Amino acid sequence: MEKIVLVGAGGHCKVIIDIIKSVGKYDVVGVTDKNYFKGKFVLDIPIIGDDSILEELYYKGVKNAFVCIGALQNMGLRDKIFNKLKAIGFNIPVLIHKDAIVSSYACISFGTCVMPGAIINSGACIGENCIVNTGAVIEHDCKLQRNTHISSKACIAGGVSVGHDTNIGMGSSIIQSLQIGNNVIIGAGTVVIDNIVDNAVAVGVPSKIIKYKNGSR
Repeated sequence: MEKIVLVGAGGHCKVIIDIIKSVGKYDVVGVTDKNYFKGKFVLDIPIIGDDSILEELYYKGVKNAFVCIGALQNMGLRDKIFNKLKAIGFNIPVLIHKDAIVSSYACISFGTCVMPGAIINSGACIGENCIVNTGAVIEHDCKLQRNTHISSKACIAGGVSVGHDTNIGMGSSIIQSLQIGNNVIIGAGTVVIDNIVDNAVAVGVPSKIIKYKNGSR
């Protein structure tokens, strides 16, 4: 099996380990984390150092890596680490749990993970470094830009476009053919029936924009 190192030792890392073991293609050599403590583990995988050892691991033959930091409040950090791994030269694979359903006519870019019970239908296209969380549904012909998180049980109807660095909350629903902007937060349980502009935070049934991130509009 190919060797892989995981970056980030939080709860999201546990799910990534489970996906990797379900696939059976990679041998996890360890986890790196900024809060490295010798002798600590994530599940049964050792934390082997902080991120300063990543280049050394690459030159020792570990050619695969994966970002294991969850998306909530961490979109920028996920992107920063993803770009660091690419700059070192790591391959950042697509990880799809064996219990996810992904159409052979969907396209998924590298660095994206698809968790158990998720469904991605034909014509959907998902950018790099995304998370499609447990039980999420992405219908036909949806387009998701890079570094986007689709939370557990969210449902995105056909033909929806979602911008980069956007977080679609748990159990939310987006009706067909809408455009969701960049750097958007859709709150948990929200029902989106209109387009959402860049930098907006939207909640409610139906959705209502309650503020704009960083004071922008």
